[in-house]
Amino acid sequence: MATCGFGIPCGSGALGDRALPVGADHRAARNPGALIRADRCVGTVWDDDVATYCCLAGVLPPDLSAPRGAQAAAIFPEMESLLAEAGMTFAHVVRTWLYIDRVCEWYGEFNAARSAFFESRNVFNTFLPASTGIGSANLDGAAITAGAIAVKPKGASVRAEIVESPLQAPAMAYRSSFSRAAEILWPDSRILFVSGTASIEPNSHEVAFVGDIEKQVDCTMKAVYAILESRGYGWADVSRAIVYLKEPSFRAAWQAWLAARGLPGDFAAEMVCDVCRDEWLFEIELDAVKFSKIPPCAPGNGLI
Repeated sequence: MATCGFGIPCGSGALGDRALPVGADHRAARNPGALIRADRCVGTVWDDDVATYCCLAGVLPPDLSAPRGAQAAAIFPEMESLLAEAGMTFAHVVRTWLYIDRVCEWYGEFNAARSAFFESRNVFNTFLPASTGIGSANLDGAAITAGAIAVKPKGASVRAEIVESPLQAPAMAYRSSFSRAAEILWPDSRILFVSGTASIEPNSHEVAFVGDIEKQVDCTMKAVYAILESRGYGWADVSRAIVYLKEPSFRAAWQAWLAARGLPGDFAAEMVCDVCRDEWLFEIELDAVKFSKIPPCAPGNGLI
């Protein structure tokens, strides 16, 4: 089962471990509550001294028989409804995951539905979240499932910032509605969420190195490292990563890239699936964490 920060179970999605860091002793989770849809836990909400947090996972459209464009349009109001139960709005969302069945067939239609929702809720002028949109079927037979992390600060000691890529144009430059990365800053720690990233020509939205998996891996990882470095992180600070490979055979190129740089072979979880364009062979998402002081090593504390 997926967990969100603090090791609290969060629905049936695949957000991965260590979604949010825990810093000093006062950062203990309080008042955890489940968010339920159709007898399924699809979210958890809790708080600490400085903020309220909500993690969503495995969120489904209300009508699984609807056309896939309608399901995409409905998934965002469904997430908004869950956030409202947690006392939040979409403006508090810092990271989303969109798992899209047969993504290459209709990514444009999905993206139009997302952009329309964001326009209607003024998301572009509040906080445009980091995101991953990846090809993945699901056991429910939905065209799309979703997850998210939202943070509602209780004061000025916690804030979220959009982080753009030094080597890639903003995604909004080609009307793809997400930020390259987003960072949450606490008094004692910070976490950087790097969106799903693939091989893109500089200052363009065109796929770089079409058909060349080795060069796509290298181009992508250079872009990711530039984002990390721009905020003072390095590979050693990465706490969670997922690699998406279009073909199983492409794992060899990824593992060779890691080995050449002295990084461990299990640096990232690996999945075989479609990226949102046929020409993309490789994508990665990751989180990186920095602490201003060493976190306590106690059960239920630290990085889960």
